[in-house]
Amino acid sequence: MRRRRAVLATAILVTLGATSACGTQTTSSGATPTPAPTASPSPSSPMGTVVDLGKEVVGRGMLMQESPTADVELCLGAIQTSWPPQCGGPMIDGEVDWEALGAERGNGLTWSEMDVWAVGHFDPARGTSGTLTLTRPLSLTPPTGVTLPPQLTSPRFPQLCDDPYAGGGRPGGGSPEAQNALSERLRTLDGYIGSWVSDGSSMFNVLVTGDAAAARETLRAIWKGGLCVEQRRDLPSDATVRAAQNALSSLPGHQASWSDATTGVLHLEVLVLDEATRKRIVDAVEPWLDEEQVRVTSAFTALP
Repeated sequence: MRRRRAVLATAILVTLGATSACGTQTTSSGATPTPAPTASPSPSSPMGTVVDLGKEVVGRGMLMQESPTADVELCLGAIQTSWPPQCGGPMIDGEVDWEALGAERGNGLTWSEMDVWAVGHFDPARGTSGTLTLTRPLSLTPPTGVTLPPQLTSPRFPQLCDDPYAGGGRPGGGSPEAQNALSERLRTLDGYIGSWVSDGSSMFNVLVTGDAAAARETLRAIWKGGLCVEQRRDLPSDATVRAAQNALSSLPGHQASWSDATTGVLHLEVLVLDEATRKRIVDAVEPWLDEEQVRVTSAFTALP
């Protein structure tokens, strides 16, 4: 089960950073990420709240057991929505009352129909994906003081210029073939940061670190539809962010990552953002990004 989860996380990483008609955030088809719970504040860094592994932590996800004699795992990352579902994660050390948790069974597997709240001490070095030793019974309801995070709002993809047809464009200009050619050219454009469409279909907006006018001229030769190009010297290029992503792909506890073209921030999901993990992230991205350019979501958070 852990092998399936590793393959899925790799698939997510490979697709990230590619030009998308809706922005640069990309998720894997057929997979549903589980949002991390929120708790009372702990010591934090620019990346996010740092978890003290000497204290109790809380996590929320589906329980999975491959066979009656296999370890029970808490799926904290993406879940493949097949039947039975496929996922994996840290091992649970403690009693599991499957019937109280709404167990489902099929093809030899047992899993929880609903997400389960788990509280305990997490040891990232014990087992392939770490082990959570329970200090409380598993529950379908959150512990006191722990709430679900607010639902994510849709990112804003603004139009960057007043005249998107300047330089030889026209309303309705461009074809599906030209759009594909534009997407390919963007990947090799010098100083390319990211791109999105602001009308949901064909109004392209592009950020570059270099000369915006020169970049627009290059792209206008390919794309005759709506096109805005803006220079942002303060944001890392797409190539820089991709290099940082590649450096993070082998990080212990790494689940997924994606970049935001409008802010230049690299988002990373890990099992737990303890101090050792924070330092490994900083060391991994140091050649390309500052700590302030990385945001980390931790699946395990501090218990209030």
